Amino acid sequence: MPIEFNGVDYVYSKDTPFEKKALSDVNLKIEEGEYISILGKTGSGKSTLVQLMNGVMKPTKGKVVVDGILTDEKSERTFEIRKKVGMVFQYPEHQFFEENVLNEIAFGPKNFGIDDSQIEEKVLKSIEMVELPKSTLFKSPFSLSGGEKRKVAIASVIACDPKYIVFDEPTSGLDPVSVKRFSLLTKKFQSLGKTIVIVTHSVEFALKNSERIIVLSDGKISLYLEKKDFKKVSVLEEIENYNLLLPDIYKIARTLLSLNFSNDTLKNEFLRLKKFLPLNDENEF
Repeated sequence: MPIEFNGVDYVYSKDTPFEKKALSDVNLKIEEGEYISILGKTGSGKSTLVQLMNGVMKPTKGKVVVDGILTDEKSERTFEIRKKVGMVFQYPEHQFFEENVLNEIAFGPKNFGIDDSQIEEKVLKSIEMVELPKSTLFKSPFSLSGGEKRKVAIASVIACDPKYIVFDEPTSGLDPVSVKRFSLLTKKFQSLGKTIVIVTHSVEFALKNSERIIVLSDGKISLYLEKKDFKKVSVLEEIENYNLLLPDIYKIARTLLSLNFSNDTLKNEFLRLKKFLPLNDENEF
C-alpha cells in the first residue's frame, strides 16, 4: 500500500502573529518500491512534507495515510507508522544520543520490540550494508567523521527494517565518490523492496537515480515528472525556473549550442558531451 497525501495543508505557529503556511493542498501518492526525489529550494516545504510521512508532524488540514493508517492527532497507531517509515536527517548527529555506535544502532530495534536475540544480527547486518567496520561499534558516534556519522544514521534506520526510507538532503557536503557510493547503496535498498524517498537540491542526483521527481515551490507541488520526462529539454529548463541548478554538463552543452559550429573541433566536442546528457533524438538540443 502507498503513502498518500490528500488535500494536505501545514501551518506553523497557527493562530499566532508568527503563523506561516508551509504546505498548501498537497495531493501525492508514493507507491511501494518506487524511488522518488522531492526537489525544491530552501523554504519550499520539502522537509515539512517528509516529516508528515511518519507522524512526526500532523497535517493542519487534509489527510496523510501510510499503508492504510491515518496519521492524524487521534491515531493510536503512530508507533506502527514510525516503524514503517524510517527517517535519515540531513544532520545525523541531531539524532544521536547513545554512548557508542552499537547502542545507537540497537536502540531502534529495541524500541520497536524486536527480540534481543535478533538485535545483534540486525546491527551487524546494517553496518555491513553501509560498509562500516566492526571496530566502529564501540566508538562514540560523536567522535566519527561526517561520512561515518551519516553511515551510522542510515544503519540505525536499516536495523529497524522499515518499508519506506526517507533521506533529507543526503548528498549535502559529500564528494563525488561518496555521492556515487550513496547512490549505489540506495539502489541496493530498493532491490530489497524498500521505497526510497530523497529530499534534495541536487537536480543531477534526482535525474540519475529517480523513477519520479516532484518539484515543490512555495508549499505547493509545481511539477510531477516521470522517467520519460527526464529526457525533455523543455522539462529541464522548467526545473531551472524554480531556482534549481541544472547539471553542469547540461549548461556546458547549452553554451556550446549558442556558439557557431563552423569550427569542427568545437562541433566534435559538443557531440562528445552530448552522449552524457539525458536526451533522446526527439528532444535534442
